[in-house]
Amino acid sequence: MATRTTPAEVLQQQLDQLGVARPGDVGWVHGANNRAKLEAALIDPTVHYVEGDISLGEDGRAIMAHPPATTSDLLFIDWLHATIAAGKGAKLDFKTPAIVEGCLREAKQHALGRIPLMVNADLLVGPGGKPVIFDPTKFLTLHKKYLPQSLLSPGWKVGDGGTSYSREMLTEMWDLMRPVRSQVTLCFHAWHLLTSWPDVKWLLDQTPYTVTVWGKVGDPKLLGWLRNYTNPDRYFYDVQDMNGNQLAVFGGQ
Repeated sequence: MATRTTPAEVLQQQLDQLGVARPGDVGWVHGANNRAKLEAALIDPTVHYVEGDISLGEDGRAIMAHPPATTSDLLFIDWLHATIAAGKGAKLDFKTPAIVEGCLREAKQHALGRIPLMVNADLLVGPGGKPVIFDPTKFLTLHKKYLPQSLLSPGWKVGDGGTSYSREMLTEMWDLMRPVRSQVTLCFHAWHLLTSWPDVKWLLDQTPYTVTVWGKVGDPKLLGWLRNYTNPDRYFYDVQDMNGNQLAVFGGQ
């Protein structure tokens, strides 16, 4: 009888596939939603994981676009096959509930076991965030059905005017994730991570989860804070400067 792969083993398998020692060494490209940006990322040796936003196109097909855009020169299925061919990791950032199941099915059929996979959506309301459009329970059920072997990357919807992740927001996510048996990497906006640090540290001290830090880092003090207070053995860093260029918090990206 085959033994079940543990969440920690799933994470280690991904790191081994990517050829890095720890999450903080992973190089990213964020928002690879058009052919030009995707093609550049796929030939860049510093990029290990390609993140793209998956939306519902005007013709009903899944496309790579960040709302409010509803058109793109890149279909999800073409994005996925190109990423597989290049041997990069693929982070599926879902923006529309209607296309989740079909895209997860495609990823299971074509990508599972061939490249590292991460599945993301904003499932709960975060600092300054508008109401979420996803049903968290349904999303988790679909992830379990199709890609439980991938990294599950739940996040909070954030917006302008928000200050920090409250203890209530963090507890809500913890309660949501408790039944999950996949490897979880919680997504935190870089600035809100800093402003919420005591409460976030409280949550992380009680869970085995990794963390994905995302967003633009315009203040050198914030970059320094990330280096001083976060551990690259546990943290992925998908962060950019104010011009959208990827930043290396640790490592040589």
